[in-house]
Amino acid sequence: MRRLLPALVALLLVALAAPASATPPTERTISDPAEAGKAYDIVSVTMKAAPAAGRKAQVTVVHSRRVDVGDGIDVWVDTDDDRVPDLFITGLSFSEYGVYKARDWDRHHQDITDRGCASVKMTGARSVIRFDPSCLGASERFAVSVRSHGQDRPARTDDYVPRPERWTKKVLSYAS
Repeated sequence: MRRLLPALVALLLVALAAPASATPPTERTISDPAEAGKAYDIVSVTMKAAPAAGRKAQVTVVHSRRVDVGDGIDVWVDTDDDRVPDLFITGLSFSEYGVYKARDWDRHHQDITDRGCASVKMTGARSVIRFDPSCLGASERFAVSVRSHGQDRPARTDDYVPRPERWTKKVLSYAS
């Protein structure tokens, strides 16, 4: 028993420490290197938790240049930890945006733009996407995948953070 006691204590300490270290932060920034061949180059993506329930979380995308006619932004959001997109938010410069309930990376069937779950604003060298993490159901944390592109530009000039069909690390949905 004396030999097992230190091992059990060590195991208990590891188990107690694991959830604390696994808790995501309320804000996270992902830097992306400048790439000359990209249509609307992304240099960083910052995800920020909503201040409280009923408020909106924010994703700020910083680009290497100011927005121009034909620039677009797409954001996939996972709000329920199943690693499958729940929301697809898309916008074009100086134009409307759309919000869709997503089933996977390519299927965005139900248009929920009129629910007020999300908004897109593209000004200067920033795209700001705000969304309600609990728009489709309870949410404790979220991850995103971002794509910027230029209309009438080849797909190879699209820029992704982190990569196509890959998620960022999570942040908490709500700061409080």
